[in-house]
Amino acid sequence: MHACPIFLNMSQKNDGMLHLPQTEGRRMAAGHEGAGTRPANGRQGARTPKSAATREKIMRAAAELMVERGDVEFQMGEVSARCGLSKGSLYYYFADRSALVRAVFDRSVDDLVGEVEAVVASAPSAAASILGLVRALADAVRPGGPLMLAMVNRPERAAGAAAGLVEESRLSRVVDILTAQVERAKGEGLVRPEINGRLAAAAVAGAFLVFEHVAPAGAGGAGDGGGAGEVLVREVVDLAFAGMGTERGRALLSEALGGAGAGQAS
Repeated sequence: MHACPIFLNMSQKNDGMLHLPQTEGRRMAAGHEGAGTRPANGRQGARTPKSAATREKIMRAAAELMVERGDVEFQMGEVSARCGLSKGSLYYYFADRSALVRAVFDRSVDDLVGEVEAVVASAPSAAASILGLVRALADAVRPGGPLMLAMVNRPERAAGAAAGLVEESRLSRVVDILTAQVERAKGEGLVRPEINGRLAAAAVAGAFLVFEHVAPAGAGGAGDGGGAGEVLVREVVDLAFAGMGTERGRALLSEALGGAGAGQAS
């Protein structure tokens, strides 16, 4: 599957290293940590290009360790060794491991949000927008990636860094954007007007988050190569637009519901 540029930067490239995109300027413009600010972790933000580069270097090393191990149980000393920095330098930028893990998780979410916003801005129709959003989600939740780790690590294992991430974080913005595109699709005659847009959006997003963990070996998760990820994208979109029931099945369901769901089941 052809990955979006942002997620190519967050993935394993040919050199075997995990690459994080350089999007500091976008985050600064959005009101995140930047020059002249003091982040929530109590450490100074990136006041100069040199300090910004050092911060990126630390986050990249931490993300590599997370992906290699499949968890967040690294030691700060391991990060400093990989960066070639002293532990004191690490603690200048990040108060502790929890703050560093949170920064990596937040970066992954920010990049996903940036990607879906770009998709929506350039899509000529709701159908193209929804397909692009689904592809972005597929790229984002590849197995072992920082974003997937953020959503599956229990808060206590992540030293509090992932607490409430799914419920309260910027991931809800992705569902908001997808919901808006479902509503747009209604106006274009592609989605039935009675459909609950947010429920549909959450179902599409959740399909990737769950399927990556329960799919049998060889089923072709979003992170697989050889076109398997694109197959999954198409299957999710097909389920979203066509559903899984036949006309007979929808009729029986409507009858079983006593007509309460007739409009949505037909």
